[in-house]
Amino acid sequence: MLILSLGICLVCSWIVLAAKQTGDSQRASNNTFNRRDVLTQLLNNQSNGYDPRVPPDYEEDYATDVKIKIHMLSFDSVSETTMDYSVEIYLTMQWLDKRLDFRKLHNAPKLEVGYKLMPLVWVPDVYFKNVKKASFHNVTVPNRYIHIYPNGSVIYSTRLSLTLSCRMRLQKYPLDTQICPMVIQSYTYTTENVMFKWVENELPITYDKEITLHTELPQFSIVENTTESCNGTMDSDSPKFACIKAFFTLKRDIGFYIIQIYVPSILIVMLSWVGFWLDLEATPARVSLGVLTVLTLNTHGSNTQAQQPKVSYIKAIDVWVVSSLIFVFAAFLEFAYVNVLSRRGEKLQVLNEVPIAPTEPKEDFSPMINGKLSRQPGAPNPAAIFKQRARRVDKMSRVLFPLSFSVFNILYWMIYHFS
Repeated sequence: MLILSLGICLVCSWIVLAAKQTGDSQRASNNTFNRRDVLTQLLNNQSNGYDPRVPPDYEEDYATDVKIKIHMLSFDSVSETTMDYSVEIYLTMQWLDKRLDFRKLHNAPKLEVGYKLMPLVWVPDVYFKNVKKASFHNVTVPNRYIHIYPNGSVIYSTRLSLTLSCRMRLQKYPLDTQICPMVIQSYTYTTENVMFKWVENELPITYDKEITLHTELPQFSIVENTTESCNGTMDSDSPKFACIKAFFTLKRDIGFYIIQIYVPSILIVMLSWVGFWLDLEATPARVSLGVLTVLTLNTHGSNTQAQQPKVSYIKAIDVWVVSSLIFVFAAFLEFAYVNVLSRRGEKLQVLNEVPIAPTEPKEDFSPMINGKLSRQPGAPNPAAIFKQRARRVDKMSRVLFPLSFSVFNILYWMIYHFS
């Protein structure tokens, strides 16, 4: 009995010792590989079934979810002429690749993959559908990285400079607000294999502190941005590809246009009103003033139009320039009218003075002056009457022209800026 008890104790001790040695050997095996060996085991060992040429879930009945995030480094030029805008971004993508699970090989929190090993890792085939020009940053090394986490989660980030098309509606230019898209699609894999999504539980689009929302850029202010999914909806015909969109709402800064266009044209229009205070007899001054303002505003409008995009519809700046030219031209026509009105009185006065032969005056006739019959005492002077009418037109113009221009300004800014 004693021998049997001792045998049982020895067997139990041997089992405990064997289990301990097994755990130690397993822990030791976990630490056998260093990080370089783990990368080699994952990426260069074909026996584990990893193939960077196909998506992680290529053999499964579901698609690989790729979560995308964008960090805006700069929002550069926005061109109305070429209908595009330029940005510099960090494009970050995250997906789960179970083939890269290394929890049994090492206890590292993550593995950082250098750019020389990146071709050995499968990366989603992302492209920007509305891109015109794009470039990677390769100074001093390619600006990209890949991080692999123990459960096989992969994060890929790269730095890009993009020029993207933006079909602008310029009816309210330069008081306009534009919405410019950024369309990201998969070029090779359909929605059966890859699905794009914006990151969850955090902002999908972030900005550097220099270009945060509501910060004024050289031409625009970024008012807001929105995101949406368009998986399988961008292509009218099959196959359906993965797709996401981002929209940037850009409000144009009108400070430059106020200083360069609106204020000079307002001053020119006001200058044309000076003629209403000049005397009717100051014909050379009023003619010079009218011609000068018309030509100046016409030249100013031509220079303004040369810097604008060529579109077939009428823009807000076109309405302003043409209306200002009409006001200036109307002021010049007003002088022509009062000048004609004044001269008409002088002509009627000459016609009323009928020359007759010098004879002895009768009681019925008025005295003769230089061989012409003078007006009866107290008879109205046509020249004075018409000059008085011309002056009345000038006085009315002093009020009507500024008032009508003010009404035009109120309507213009309400329609194009505040609506």
